[in-house]
Amino acid sequence: MSAHTALLRVQPRAALPCALVRLADMAASGCLGVGVPRHLGGQGGQLEDLFRDPGARHWLQGLHPADRLVFLSQRLVVEALVRTDNIGQRELHLPDLLGGATAGASALESPPLEARTMGLGWQFHGLLRGVPNLQWDGFSLLLPVQTAGQIEGMLLVRSEENGLTVHPGENPDLWSSAACGDVQFQQSFLRADEWLGDQPLWSSLVQTHQMLRAGLHHLPHP
Repeated sequence: MSAHTALLRVQPRAALPCALVRLADMAASGCLGVGVPRHLGGQGGQLEDLFRDPGARHWLQGLHPADRLVFLSQRLVVEALVRTDNIGQRELHLPDLLGGATAGASALESPPLEARTMGLGWQFHGLLRGVPNLQWDGFSLLLPVQTAGQIEGMLLVRSEENGLTVHPGENPDLWSSAACGDVQFQQSFLRADEWLGDQPLWSSLVQTHQMLRAGLHHLPHP
Protein backbone atom coordinates (compact mmCIF):
# COMPACT_ATOMS: atom_id res chain seq x y z
CA MET A 1 0.00 0.00 0.00
CA SER A 2 1.39 3.43 -0.97
CA ALA A 3 1.76 6.23 1.55
CA HIS A 4 -0.93 8.19 -0.28
CA THR A 5 -3.37 5.29 -0.17
CA ALA A 6 -2.64 4.70 3.50
CA LEU A 7 -3.35 8.33 4.33
CA LEU A 8 -6.45 8.48 2.15
CA ARG A 9 -7.95 5.15 3.25
CA VAL A 10 -9.81 5.28 -0.04
CA GLN A 11 -13.54 5.89 0.34
CA PRO A 12 -16.26 6.68 -2.21
CA ARG A 13 -16.00 10.25 -3.43
CA ALA A 14 -19.70 10.83 -2.73
CA ALA A 15 -20.61 14.51 -2.92
CA LEU A 16 -17.23 16.17 -2.52
CA PRO A 17 -17.44 19.81 -3.68
CA CYS A 18 -15.41 20.99 -6.65
CA ALA A 19 -11.73 21.77 -6.27
CA LEU A 20 -12.07 25.56 -6.15
CA VAL A 21 -14.67 25.35 -3.39
CA ARG A 22 -12.59 22.86 -1.42
CA LEU A 23 -9.46 25.02 -1.58
CA ALA A 24 -11.45 28.13 -0.68
CA ASP A 25 -12.85 26.34 2.37
CA MET A 26 -9.33 25.38 3.43
CA ALA A 27 -8.21 28.99 3.10
CA ALA A 28 -11.22 30.26 5.05
CA SER A 29 -10.43 27.88 7.92
CA GLY A 30 -7.08 29.61 8.46
CA CYS A 31 -5.28 26.28 8.66
CA LEU A 32 -3.28 26.90 5.48
CA GLY A 33 -1.69 29.84 7.29
CA VAL A 34 -0.90 28.18 10.63
CA GLY A 35 2.82 28.61 11.25
CA VAL A 36 3.12 31.23 8.50
CA PRO A 37 4.34 34.60 9.81
CA ARG A 38 1.65 37.27 9.91
CA HIS A 39 3.70 39.64 7.77
CA LEU A 40 3.53 37.00 5.02
CA GLY A 41 -0.24 36.74 5.28
CA GLY A 42 -0.46 33.80 7.69
CA GLN A 43 -1.84 33.14 11.17
CA GLY A 44 1.49 33.15 12.98
CA GLY A 45 2.44 30.54 15.56
CA GLN A 46 4.10 27.21 14.83
CA LEU A 47 3.24 24.60 12.23
CA GLU A 48 2.74 22.05 15.02
CA ASP A 49 -0.21 24.17 16.21
CA LEU A 50 -2.26 22.39 13.53
CA PHE A 51 -2.39 19.42 15.90
CA ARG A 52 -2.15 21.28 19.23
CA ASP A 53 -4.74 24.02 18.78
CA PRO A 54 -8.25 22.66 19.50
CA GLY A 55 -9.87 24.71 16.73
CA ALA A 56 -7.40 23.68 14.03
CA ARG A 57 -7.44 20.07 15.17
CA HIS A 58 -11.24 19.97 15.12
CA TRP A 59 -11.32 21.37 11.58
CA LEU A 60 -8.77 18.84 10.34
CA GLN A 61 -10.71 15.99 11.95
CA GLY A 62 -13.77 17.00 9.94
CA LEU A 63 -12.01 16.75 6.58
CA HIS A 64 -12.91 13.97 4.17
CA PRO A 65 -9.85 11.67 3.76
CA ALA A 66 -9.34 12.91 0.20
CA ASP A 67 -9.29 16.50 1.38
CA ARG A 68 -6.62 15.66 3.93
CA LEU A 69 -4.34 14.64 1.08
CA VAL A 70 -5.14 17.84 -0.84
CA PHE A 71 -4.52 19.88 2.32
CA LEU A 72 -1.18 18.15 2.94
CA SER A 73 0.03 18.98 -0.56
CA GLN A 74 -1.22 22.57 -0.47
CA ARG A 75 0.33 23.16 2.95
CA LEU A 76 3.73 21.81 1.88
CA VAL A 77 3.91 24.20 -1.08
CA VAL A 78 3.01 27.05 1.25
CA GLU A 79 5.76 25.97 3.63
CA ALA A 80 8.31 25.82 0.82
CA LEU A 81 7.55 29.43 -0.09
CA VAL A 82 7.76 30.52 3.54
CA ARG A 83 11.26 29.02 3.81
CA THR A 84 12.66 30.03 0.43
CA ASP A 85 15.16 32.84 -0.09
CA ASN A 86 13.59 33.51 -3.52
CA ILE A 87 11.53 36.52 -2.50
CA GLY A 88 10.20 37.01 -6.02
CA GLN A 89 8.72 33.50 -6.11
CA ARG A 90 7.25 33.95 -2.64
CA GLU A 91 5.59 37.26 -3.49
CA LEU A 92 4.27 35.85 -6.76
CA HIS A 93 2.79 32.59 -5.49
CA LEU A 94 2.22 32.65 -1.72
CA PRO A 95 -0.85 34.94 -1.54
CA ASP A 96 -2.82 32.83 -4.04
CA LEU A 97 -1.82 29.57 -2.34
CA LEU A 98 -2.80 30.86 1.09
CA GLY A 99 -6.05 32.20 -0.32
CA GLY A 100 -6.93 28.94 -2.07
CA ALA A 101 -6.96 30.60 -5.51
CA THR A 102 -4.13 28.35 -6.75
CA ALA A 103 -3.58 24.63 -6.13
CA GLY A 104 -0.25 23.46 -4.72
CA ALA A 105 0.94 20.05 -5.93
CA SER A 106 3.82 18.38 -4.06
CA ALA A 107 6.11 15.73 -5.58
CA LEU A 108 7.93 14.97 -2.33
CA GLU A 109 6.54 11.43 -2.12
CA SER A 110 7.19 10.63 -5.76
CA PRO A 111 10.41 9.00 -7.03
CA PRO A 112 12.39 11.98 -8.36
CA LEU A 113 13.26 12.40 -12.01
CA GLU A 114 16.87 12.73 -13.11
CA ALA A 115 17.37 16.25 -14.46
CA ARG A 116 19.91 17.39 -17.01
CA THR A 117 21.70 20.66 -16.27
CA MET A 118 21.44 23.04 -19.21
CA GLY A 119 22.81 26.57 -18.84
CA LEU A 120 20.57 28.56 -16.51
CA GLY A 121 18.16 25.73 -15.86
CA TRP A 122 17.41 22.02 -16.12
CA GLN A 123 15.78 19.70 -18.61
CA PHE A 124 13.29 17.12 -17.35
CA HIS A 125 12.03 14.09 -19.20
CA GLY A 126 9.98 11.26 -17.78
CA LEU A 127 6.93 10.41 -15.68
CA LEU A 128 6.52 11.71 -12.15
CA ARG A 129 4.13 9.32 -10.42
CA GLY A 130 1.55 9.78 -7.68
CA VAL A 131 1.37 13.58 -7.35
CA PRO A 132 -1.68 14.95 -5.47
CA ASN A 133 -3.64 18.15 -6.05
CA LEU A 134 -3.21 18.28 -9.84
CA GLN A 135 -6.32 20.40 -10.24
CA TRP A 136 -7.73 20.75 -13.75
CA ASP A 137 -7.74 24.56 -13.62
CA GLY A 138 -3.99 24.76 -12.93
CA PHE A 139 -1.47 24.21 -10.17
CA SER A 140 2.03 25.03 -8.94
CA LEU A 141 4.25 21.96 -8.57
CA LEU A 142 6.90 21.61 -5.85
CA LEU A 143 9.57 19.61 -7.68
CA PRO A 144 12.89 18.14 -6.45
CA VAL A 145 15.87 18.57 -8.77
CA GLN A 146 18.05 15.46 -8.90
CA THR A 147 21.27 15.23 -10.88
CA ALA A 148 23.79 12.37 -10.80
CA GLY A 149 21.56 10.61 -8.28
CA GLN A 150 21.69 13.45 -5.72
CA ILE A 151 19.03 15.99 -4.80
CA GLU A 152 20.30 19.50 -5.51
CA GLY A 153 17.26 21.43 -4.31
CA MET A 154 13.71 22.45 -5.19
CA LEU A 155 11.85 24.21 -7.99
CA LEU A 156 8.31 25.59 -8.09
CA VAL A 157 6.89 24.87 -11.54
CA ARG A 158 3.66 26.12 -13.11
CA SER A 159 1.37 23.64 -14.81
CA GLU A 160 1.49 25.78 -17.98
CA GLU A 161 5.15 24.89 -18.65
CA ASN A 162 5.88 23.63 -22.15
CA GLY A 163 6.12 19.85 -22.32
CA LEU A 164 4.24 19.26 -19.05
CA THR A 165 1.06 17.16 -19.15
CA VAL A 166 -1.04 15.39 -16.52
CA HIS A 167 -2.45 11.86 -16.65
CA PRO A 168 -4.68 9.90 -14.24
CA GLY A 169 -2.58 7.55 -12.17
CA GLU A 170 -3.06 3.87 -11.50
CA ASN A 171 -5.63 4.46 -8.73
CA PRO A 172 -8.90 5.92 -10.11
CA ASP A 173 -10.21 6.64 -6.60
CA LEU A 174 -7.21 8.83 -5.83
CA TRP A 175 -7.56 10.62 -9.16
CA SER A 176 -11.24 11.38 -8.72
CA SER A 177 -11.09 12.34 -5.05
CA ALA A 178 -7.70 14.01 -4.56
CA ALA A 179 -6.64 14.82 -8.16
CA CYS A 180 -3.70 12.48 -7.56
CA GLY A 181 -2.10 11.39 -10.82
CA ASP A 182 1.07 11.43 -12.91
CA VAL A 183 2.96 14.37 -14.40
CA GLN A 184 4.66 13.78 -17.76
CA PHE A 185 7.67 15.88 -18.78
CA GLN A 186 8.66 15.88 -22.43
CA GLN A 187 12.13 17.48 -22.61
CA SER A 188 10.82 20.35 -20.47
CA PHE A 189 13.26 23.17 -19.76
CA LEU A 190 12.78 24.65 -16.30
CA ARG A 191 14.49 27.93 -15.54
CA ALA A 192 16.76 28.81 -12.65
CA ASP A 193 14.49 31.70 -11.65
CA GLU A 194 12.00 29.05 -10.44
CA TRP A 195 14.58 27.81 -7.93
CA LEU A 196 13.45 27.80 -4.28
CA GLY A 197 16.53 26.53 -2.48
CA ASP A 198 19.33 24.00 -2.16
CA GLN A 199 19.42 20.51 -0.63
CA PRO A 200 18.90 21.73 2.98
CA LEU A 201 15.51 23.16 1.95
CA TRP A 202 14.53 19.82 0.41
CA SER A 203 15.66 17.97 3.53
CA SER A 204 13.68 20.26 5.86
CA LEU A 205 10.56 19.91 3.70
CA VAL A 206 10.84 16.12 3.71
CA GLN A 207 10.88 16.20 7.52
CA THR A 208 7.89 18.54 7.57
CA HIS A 209 6.07 16.29 5.13
CA GLN A 210 6.60 13.30 7.39
CA MET A 211 5.37 15.23 10.44
CA LEU A 212 2.21 16.47 8.71
CA ARG A 213 1.43 13.09 7.14
CA ALA A 214 1.78 11.32 10.48
CA GLY A 215 -0.37 13.91 12.25
CA LEU A 216 -3.14 13.69 9.66
CA HIS A 217 -3.01 9.90 9.57
CA HIS A 218 -3.60 9.61 13.31
CA LEU A 219 -6.56 12.00 13.44
CA PRO A 220 -9.98 10.33 13.77
CA HIS A 221 -11.95 10.19 10.53
CA PRO A 222 -15.39 11.82 10.22
